[in-house]
Formats: sequence, structure tokens, C-alpha cells
Amino acid sequence: MRFPADFWWGASTAAYQVEGDNRGSALWDWERRKGWERSGAAANSWRLWRQDVDCLKRLNLNAYRFSVEWSRVQPAPDAWNEDALERYADMAGALRREGIRPIVCLHHFSEPAWLLREVPRGWRSEEVVNRFVRFAARVAGALKTHVQDWLTFNEPMVYLLWGYGAGHFPPGHKGLLTLERDFLGRGGLLDRVAWAHGQAAAVIREERPDARVGLAQNVAYVEPARSDPRDLEAVRDWDSFMHRRLLDLAVSAKALDFVGVNYYTRIYARKLDWPGVPLRVLPGYAELEGALSPFLFRLLGGRRGSRERTDMGWEVVPEGLERVVQRLWEAYHLPIVVTENGLADSTGTRREPFLRQHLAALGRAMKAGARVWGYLHWTLMDNYEWGSFKPRFGLYRVDRKNGYARIPAPGSDFYARVAATGEVPE
Repeated sequence: MRFPADFWWGASTAAYQVEGDNRGSALWDWERRKGWERSGAAANSWRLWRQDVDCLKRLNLNAYRFSVEWSRVQPAPDAWNEDALERYADMAGALRREGIRPIVCLHHFSEPAWLLREVPRGWRSEEVVNRFVRFAARVAGALKTHVQDWLTFNEPMVYLLWGYGAGHFPPGHKGLLTLERDFLGRGGLLDRVAWAHGQAAAVIREERPDARVGLAQNVAYVEPARSDPRDLEAVRDWDSFMHRRLLDLAVSAKALDFVGVNYYTRIYARKLDWPGVPLRVLPGYAELEGALSPFLFRLLGGRRGSRERTDMGWEVVPEGLERVVQRLWEAYHLPIVVTENGLADSTGTRREPFLRQHLAALGRAMKAGARVWGYLHWTLMDNYEWGSFKPRFGLYRVDRKNGYARIPAPGSDFYARVAATGEVPE
């Protein structure tokens, strides 16, 4: 499969996971409270970002998605760190000079601690929307010379479920039994985030009229757990709630220029006929099985797939990427960027076949008519994976004991060849 000459071959990172020492983020104290492994200097990218640019060059990549840490840029409600903004602008400019497209994400799970102290209701409050839009305007003004392509949010549904449903992330609200009301009600969480996305897109376009604005949505390949028609309904419910509702709102507001797709795995959906259970859907995926225990998961009727699994316990299902991309193209007819796709692989043996299979699947979707701008592998280097450094997602290993040296991971050479030639070997 040969990809177009202007195809984006890239990698993605997130500020909190690689920069290090983001002490102003609400996540910094959260790590201590939850007993997580501390992020510390992470991959030390705030200081070593020029080495990261060199890593991208060695991989022949022409696109790099990174996020701007809100708490670093705005350390207090009425204070802006101009030095931090200048450094982000320097990063974007250096990428441009090397022929690498910077793609900037404004919200990747991290918010300032002061914000949640001042507005404990978080995204339930219109005030957080207003603060986010001011932040977006400031960043867009600082980076507009170098950055055309933007993401307002990374996986907003995952962030909202973790922070406002399961209590796994700040602000730690638990509301699984009121999920439908909190998320889908008028003025609910989805409305707030959709409004924030639209307003942020507007201020970005004010700063740079030719800007292209998207959001990165976590999209799983969802199949029914059984042949029961009710499970087909569960698939539709899950797809509507997790994947489509927010995109529908953004598209209807004409606030979306492209769709970012973060694809990792397949889940099975089963309809639950229990009053009071939100959405009455049991999604079958590794984290839920781990949270419930395998016994309880099976007792509830959860289904576990039989494919090879990554170190995260996620099934490897390449054809799911093909189908997800096709469905989103058919639904919206907007360009698609695969903003995340990758695997945790400590063995060093699975990245090349993973890339080969998923890129072939993406190529099939494009041959079928989907317009895809690019593919961004998660991630450039091993990082802080929300509580642990154990998962190895990176195209580079990071030797945290020896100056944070970047060491090419097995399989990265394959991706470098693909990026150089634009061709995925059969």
C-alpha cells in the first residue's frame, strides 16, 4: 500500500506525560493522594525538547502532535508565564524549520490546581468554559505564526468519565448512577465541553483565519457481546454516547474542520436490563474487567475477546481501525487524522507487526473512499502513563537513570522506513 505524498507521518505526546515537573497541575497532588507512582521529571521533555525534535527527524516524520500544559502557561488566575509561551512557540518554530508539522492540543487531561480550587464543580460550571477559552486565545496568539492545525481536547469523553463519573481523575467526582443526566441533560457536561470547543475554535480562527481545528475522540470498535438484538441496541447506545454525541454537537455548530481518531482496541457491548444503571450497557474492555474482577465481569455477562493482547490487556484488532475510520467518514465527510494508535510492548517484538497491520487497515479505509490526512503513532517516547512508568508505548525508550537518553525501540526502524517511502510492505 502506497500512501499519498502529502500524508502526515507523525507521533503524539501529552505535556503532563513527558515534560516533567508540572507541579501546578491538579494531577500533581492527585498522584500523591492516590498513591500513584510519581511523575517527577517524566521524560524531561521540557528541558530536552530539542532532542525530541532530533528523534522525530531520525524517524523521517513530518508531523508532531504535542499539548500545551495549561498550568505552566497560566500558573495563577491572573498570571501568564510569557517565558513558557515563548518556549512552546520556539518548539513549534523549530519543528517548522525541520519540515515537521506542529499539531497543538490545548487540553490533554490536565488542568491547573488553582482552577479546581476556585471552581470545584469543574466542567459543570460555565466559568471553567470561560477560563478555558481565555487560555485558548492566549496560546493561539503566541503560536499562530507556526501552528495551523489544532486540537481543542484529547479524548474528552474519557476525561469526563474519569473525572466526573468514576472519580479516577481530578476533580474526583463520582456519579455513575447519574451519568445520563449529568452528561446528556441540557447544560450538562457534554454541552459545556461542546461549547468550550466551539468558542476555542472561534478564537483560534480569529488569531489565524486559515487554522484547522479538530478534537481527538477515543473511538473503539464496538461489537455486540451476543447475537441478541438488545446487544445491537447496546452497540448503538455506546457509539452514540461515547463517540458521536460530542462530534454531532461540534459539527452542527460548524466548529470542526477534521476528526481526530484515537483507536486502540475492540470492546463488546451487552444490554443490561437493570433500572438505574446508566445507559444500561456493559462495555467489555480490560480496565472494566480488572475493576470488577474477572469473576464478576463474567457473572454480569461481559465478553472477553480472544485476540492477542498488549501489555495493557487491550485486544489487537487492526480491522477495527478500518471500520471506525470508514464509519466516521460516512457519518461526517470530514477529513480524518488518526491522532493516536499504538501499543504497550515491553517485549520489543510486537510493534512492527502492529504497525504493519494497522497501517494496512488504514490504507484499506482510504481505498474505500475515506479522506485521511495522517497517522500519528502513540507515542514518540515511553512516558508517564497516568500512575506508572511501566507501560512501554514509545518509539523511543527513555533511560531515566542516565540523563533521560532516548534509545530507539524495536520496531521504530520499520516506521521510519514507512515514513521515508510512504509505502507499507505487504
